[in-house]
Amino acid sequence: MDKRRLPASLVLVALAQVIAVIVLPPSMLMSISLPIGIVIAAVFGLLGLNLLRLRDWARVATVFVQGFSIIVRLLTLLSNVVPGGADAQLDVTLLVTSLVSMLLSGCVLYLIEKPDIQLIMQR
Repeated sequence: MDKRRLPASLVLVALAQVIAVIVLPPSMLMSISLPIGIVIAAVFGLLGLNLLRLRDWARVATVFVQGFSIIVRLLTLLSNVVPGGADAQLDVTLLVTSLVSMLLSGCVLYLIEKPDIQLIMQR
């Protein structure tokens, strides 16, 4: 396979991993300070860029980050979707964004573990 021609699934992984991390309820997204947001964007931008440069460590880091993201989202979902108290209501925004993020992270994990991606990354 020509190194200049990347599989579409690898490009999709590089983009989807960034989207999966920033899918947050609007209130949470607005509470992140600008410097922290810039650092997060830079880290995931560099990770995606190194995936496209076929660095094997970027594949391993993506698996770790997306797996960790699923665990954190699940714990956040379980503890915050229905707050305690007599008048507790379901936080639909948190529920939907967490499920979308976990689904995207799962898709990233599925795609990056496909044999064609693993073979091209090991060159």
